[in-house]
Amino acid sequence: MRQQVKITSILLAALLLISLIAMSFAGCGSEKSESPGTDAGETAAETAEETAPPDGLPPDLRFDGEEYIIYSREEYIFGNEMVTDEMNGEIVNDAVFNRQKTVEDRLGVEIGVIRAPGAWGSHIQFLNRIRANVQAGDDEFQLVAGYAYYVTALATEGVFTNLLDIPYLNFDQPWWNSNLRDELTLYDQLYFASGDLSTSMIGQMFAVFFNKDMAEKYSVPDLYDTVRAGDWTYDTLYELAASIANDIDGDGKMTVSDEYGLVLPIGNNCDLFFPAFNQPLTARGESGELVIRMNDERAVNIADAVLRLYKKNEGVYARIENEDDTHPPFLNGNALLDISMLNFAVDYLRDSSFEYGIIPPPKYDENQQNYHTLSQDAYSLFCVPKNAENPDMIGAVTEAMAAESYFSVTPAFFETAMKYKYSTDENSIEMLDIIRAGALFNFGFVNSVSCDNMIHIFRYMVDENTPYASLYARNEKKYNKSLERLVEGYKALKP
Repeated sequence: MRQQVKITSILLAALLLISLIAMSFAGCGSEKSESPGTDAGETAAETAEETAPPDGLPPDLRFDGEEYIIYSREEYIFGNEMVTDEMNGEIVNDAVFNRQKTVEDRLGVEIGVIRAPGAWGSHIQFLNRIRANVQAGDDEFQLVAGYAYYVTALATEGVFTNLLDIPYLNFDQPWWNSNLRDELTLYDQLYFASGDLSTSMIGQMFAVFFNKDMAEKYSVPDLYDTVRAGDWTYDTLYELAASIANDIDGDGKMTVSDEYGLVLPIGNNCDLFFPAFNQPLTARGESGELVIRMNDERAVNIADAVLRLYKKNEGVYARIENEDDTHPPFLNGNALLDISMLNFAVDYLRDSSFEYGIIPPPKYDENQQNYHTLSQDAYSLFCVPKNAENPDMIGAVTEAMAAESYFSVTPAFFETAMKYKYSTDENSIEMLDIIRAGALFNFGFVNSVSCDNMIHIFRYMVDENTPYASLYARNEKKYNKSLERLVEGYKALKP
């Protein structure tokens, strides 16, 4: 493990958070002093409301030791995303552990996990276990925490329960992502949900990292102020990238050892641009039907701009993702910008030799109102097997865990770990809030595996260096047909 930020900084941050919460509670208490003429019944009602659980579950709800088992991936951060085996002093791990114990004690349940290989190469086995569990009626697990990209492949197979039918789940609560809910609800059916219960949803969000030393060296205008002014756009990104392309080793060609304006891997990063530029793959028509929006004039213009950034800008270092030389120019201090997921800071920047800042992905142009980002498709989506027994228990425990995540795990991961451990200044902390608030989900994005991988069209475009219009024309029929097939599958599941 790389050296972490001094524990004293973490403790100070935690103490500050605790003191703020305490002051908030104290203030609430002072406002509740009974004034002359206040009815005693009203005071009792207010007291009961104050002591009720914030998630709205009945205070006396208990399930007498029933098991609640989560089927989860075992790799990377996902192995301990839902359940941790013990406290170890690491702030996020301990928050997850305490979440489990709090919900267990409160509802009288035993929460466990089945960890299984679930990375992309193991996706077929992971899905087959879900199918087998339902077909055999085993009730082996009550909740699936699945790889978002491929678990949606089961949407129309009838193996999941409509989450809208499960008692106690309240998707209007802030711990559930309402944009995701709205996009994935079709014919009054919702099979997948996510939110604060998934720390990976935050970690998989794309951001732009920048080298402060290089920014100073090249007199780059304050990027934080550029974001605040609404001027952080594709054109600004393009110009900054193009401004730095230096053959520092003097070998007459641009290689991994040289200096760049932007590191931009080919792969997952390509998927970012439609969401970041607020261009949906699919949208609801006037009568509510789903239509593909990938051939809109704006979509074509965005695609042309992305291809130009990858192929025409000399200041862009672009390599196929997962190769050893994907990020070294930035990690070695020789690139101004790097577009990566927030987990990049956790995995690679702990011991950085330079100060870095974090800003959101740019807008397409000044006409775009807000900054947006994509949570790359490896985050966890939650679903309930069709044969799972006791939906009351499943709904209550899931809702309680999601609420507890909102109040304790997300603050530990986002407010404390991401902001205080992996951010280097107050400005980046402000930017992280903008990034998180701007995450966009879309039916076409999330269900891309069932729609001939339409979200990957920019990957193919860049890899083949093919004009978007011709690439889309070659694939338009199969995109429409696959979307139609998926929609028909939802129709067939209607009660």
